[in-house]
Amino acid sequence: MPNAAIDSQLVKLVNSLGELRIALLVSDPNYDTIEKQYRDASDRLSEAIGKEIDSADQDYQDFSEGVTAAIVALKEARKKLEKVAKAVKLAAKALDIAGKVAKKLV
Repeated sequence: MPNAAIDSQLVKLVNSLGELRIALLVSDPNYDTIEKQYRDASDRLSEAIGKEIDSADQDYQDFSEGVTAAIVALKEARKKLEKVAKAVKLAAKALDIAGKVAKKLV
């Protein structure tokens, strides 16, 4: 069976974790977990560079499926945070306008 390198998949995982970590507030209850996972993924990436595994290996196949699912879930979480941020900005804008209107009330 051909060999496969996992470093490119780990790069995507590290990047996805990093993007979510940056988007989260430090006070978010998941921040520490994401931070730890980001560091763990970075460490594993360092260990994996230039190494290969048999692509038929069951652990590799499990990893490949798991990392793909994790990246999709991380992207979805990031999109949800972006929607929340957009909603907060729109609410702030509406409140600002409401303040201007309130000053004009007679």
